[in-house]
Amino acid sequence: LRARQTLFAEGCRGSCSEDVIEKFHLRDGKEMQTYGIGLKEVWEIPEDQHRPGYIQHSIGWPLSADTYGGSFLYHMKPNK
Repeated sequence: LRARQTLFAEGCRGSCSEDVIEKFHLRDGKEMQTYGIGLKEVWEIPEDQHRPGYIQHSIGWPLSADTYGGSFLYHMKPNK
């Protein structure tokens, strides 16, 4: 690698990324990665609250303050 910055877009545990992490000791002194399980739901909300294209991310909610996680809300067309 000769670039000042290199981006590996192969997922969180890609084979090229694993090789680079090992070669350059990028995990030394670091905590292990954490992973979460995602759940997708489709809701229909009142039309007056629907904002097509609106995206809202939260940290924690709807979980308790001591639980890792959050939510990703996407308003999609049509509202169905």
